[in-house]
Formats: sequence, C-alpha cells, structure tokens
Amino acid sequence: MADKEGNRKVREATWAGIFYDDDPAQLSRDVDRLLAAAASKASEADGSAAAILSPHASLEYSGDLSALSWNACRNRKLSRIVLIGPWHRATESALWLPESLSFEGPFGSIDVDRRCVAEFMDCGTFYAQSDIPHLEEHSIEVQLPFVARLFPGVPILPLLVGQPSPALARSLASGLGLVFGKRKATTLFVISSDLEFAQSPEESSIRSERLVGRIQSGDWESMLEDHRTGMLGSCGIGGIAGFLASGLAGNPRVLGRHDSGAAREREDDAHGEYAAIAFD
Repeated sequence: MADKEGNRKVREATWAGIFYDDDPAQLSRDVDRLLAAAASKASEADGSAAAILSPHASLEYSGDLSALSWNACRNRKLSRIVLIGPWHRATESALWLPESLSFEGPFGSIDVDRRCVAEFMDCGTFYAQSDIPHLEEHSIEVQLPFVARLFPGVPILPLLVGQPSPALARSLASGLGLVFGKRKATTLFVISSDLEFAQSPEESSIRSERLVGRIQSGDWESMLEDHRTGMLGSCGIGGIAGFLASGLAGNPRVLGRHDSGAAREREDDAHGEYAAIAFD
C-alpha cells in the first residue's frame, strides 16, 4: 500500500523516548538486560507458550514483567505475531487494523502481515482499517522492541480494540478463529494489557486479583459484566475477553506480578498493578 505520492505507508514510532529509550543502542541494551533477568528466573520448560499477556506501561514501570512474558515464548518457530491492544482514546466499540505496511522505530522495521489484515476485513462489521488509532496508541508499540529482539523478520498483525462489549468480544473471537484457527501452531498471540488502577494500593490489588481470577477461569462474560458495572476497569479487558472467547487460549500461568509503587513519581498518582501471564 502507498500514499497518493506513491510512497510506502509506514507507521513511525510515536512513543519512543517516553515509554522506552529512543536511542537504538541503549534500547537494545535495555531489552537484553530485561530478557536476561527474565531468563534467570525461568524454568527450562519455559519458552513455548502459545500466547502471552504483557503489560504496556513504560519499561521502567513494567519492562521486567513484559520480559517475563516474552521470555516464555522465546523458543517458538513463528510465521506471524498477533498483537492485540486497547485504543485508550476509543469512544466506539470497534476493531482497528493498520493501513501501514510496516511499523518502524529505534527497534528497526517490522512488516505487517497484509494477507491477514485483508482476511480480517472480511470477518465482520466491527473491523475497520485506519492508521489514526495506531498512531495515537502505545499499547502495541511498547511490545515491538521485544518482537524485534526475539523474532527478527517475523511479521505482525496489530489489532486495536475499542470500547468493550459482548458483541465486540464475540466478533474478535470469531475473527481470530477464522483467520488463525488452522495457523495456531505458527502464530503467537500477544494480549497487551495492564491490570487495575485505583487511588489506593489496597483497592487496586483487590480489583486486580478479581481480574486475574476471571482470566484463570476463562470467564470472559463475567469479566465484561464486571466492567459494565464498574467492578473492573482494566484498559485491556476487551482484548482479553475476545481472546478468551476464541477458544485459542491455553491454560493461563501467572509468571509475575507487581504494582507501580516503586516507579510512581507523585503521591497522587493512581496505584496500578501489572502481570505477566503465559497461556500454554
């Protein structure tokens, strides 16, 4: 795909220097350090996870947990990586695929799987194609340094999720099943999500425990009902629910979890929790 001038459409990094270092050499050192620490904590059985949940705060806040998640799938032989994240500014219930042919930044250039984009566009009315949500959103971009380091040359399918609803979750689940059901063995699913945020660490912990429990039980319908009633508010609930509903998720395993306390800059900042989860 090209613009009107015939130039290749590229989604440039918009969060480099904010959520991760914008110097390629320093970013490489940061990612290698985080992955080395994660590998030191992993068992020899790790490395073949079918899917992962990885947080999307800055590397300073949750990079250690992102590294745990990515380390859990490091030995996979892949044809593509499906990255499902929330569009934090979304006001409608929809699913956005990119127009760009690649995502580029200090991590290098990563091609988009255009064939899978075209197949998703035939999967229902919830799907739209636009670079605008992808340019505004960080939830997928912060995963790309790990993609580039562990799976160089593997194309990605970036998919942003709008306002959660049961209908949206079912549409996402259906699309994932139709497009990847027969390609599961060579596809990695990455759900980009933090846990819960609240004004007190006690409340964020209680809410996060509830969300993790829903993930472990696979109860995506109750998860969405909790979101509707305000009991849960995680930004990634729509993507989590859709993935769980697809039947592609294996058994969830919590690899690590912590709050934002050590990295909070101001006392009035909301308390957040993050987790690394592998689906075997």
